[in-house]
Amino acid sequence: MTQALAVHQILSRSGHELAGVVVGRHGTRALPDYVVTAFPVSITQLESPGFVFRNGRGVNMAATAWRTLAGHRTWRRSLAGLRAVVDGCHPDLVINFFEPLTGLLQATRPLNIPVVSVAHQHMIGRSTHPTPLSARADELGLRLFSDLVGCRSWKLALSLYPAPDRPGHQMLVGPPLLRSELFGLQPTTGDYYLFYLVNHGYHEEIRAWQRANPYTVIHCFYDRPGAPEVETAGPNLTFHRLDGGKFLRLMAGCRAVATTAGFESIGEAAWLGKPVYLVPVEHHAEQEWNARDAAQAGLGVTDKRFNLDRLSSLPTGYDYGGFREWVGSAQHSLERVIAHSLTSPAA
Repeated sequence: MTQALAVHQILSRSGHELAGVVVGRHGTRALPDYVVTAFPVSITQLESPGFVFRNGRGVNMAATAWRTLAGHRTWRRSLAGLRAVVDGCHPDLVINFFEPLTGLLQATRPLNIPVVSVAHQHMIGRSTHPTPLSARADELGLRLFSDLVGCRSWKLALSLYPAPDRPGHQMLVGPPLLRSELFGLQPTTGDYYLFYLVNHGYHEEIRAWQRANPYTVIHCFYDRPGAPEVETAGPNLTFHRLDGGKFLRLMAGCRAVATTAGFESIGEAAWLGKPVYLVPVEHHAEQEWNARDAAQAGLGVTDKRFNLDRLSSLPTGYDYGGFREWVGSAQHSLERVIAHSLTSPAA
């Protein structure tokens, strides 16, 4: 959702008007308040295929496959709901942030207006970095899924570094799309580490490590249901409910960022000059690819678990100036892919 917020901010400055917002809903996870209040229009939520997680940690592939197959009637209703929203808004363009419902709709009953698919997943398998042999089957599956999500759409593939366009495949490459709130922050090097957990099941590992290392200061954001807004779990360990603005402010002052390997968090940390310690969600091939790509680009290190003793060995010397220059081309990248979609409809 942070990519959608960033695109709304960028295009609003260019005079574009937002007609509607649709969000795919997975299970019981609620939208963060900062997302609900960020858009000037109401948000329509539709049930959508998504991962099922085991114990708030790794992906349960069997349960995910079963939910996807068993929910076919639900997905049909959601596709009808998506078309109804688009028909009611009368937009000139639909921008899809890797929502499978949009790809399914384009594959079955295409919209009669251009669609742009924006996602870093479109870079998977097209990176300049080598893929380990053990990960190639997963990578192929991710490429096929990203092609489905981007069906009959021009694609803006988000990358941590410049890479060649593929106009013959209706794909252009652009930088991470970061929220404007980030650019007004002044980075400093504080005495604490910032953690972000997309799944709350990892918090026990962090509590256990910090008990053995009580002088290391940690602020951790997570999505544990029923968690208080702020929980002081020890003299130097604080847990926070998800809050976009607060998270960015604390990131600006931290020593480094430890996180499950979400693309936006990696990009935000790099903009602020913070090295990253990346632990992909278990059995989540996309996050494993994110972590490898970021580590190979020199932004941080990756591991299978939160082995936090490695925090002291994070890399230094990365050219964040070059990364910031790349991020600065975001508006140009968006304008290019929109122009292509309006003048050369995707097949």
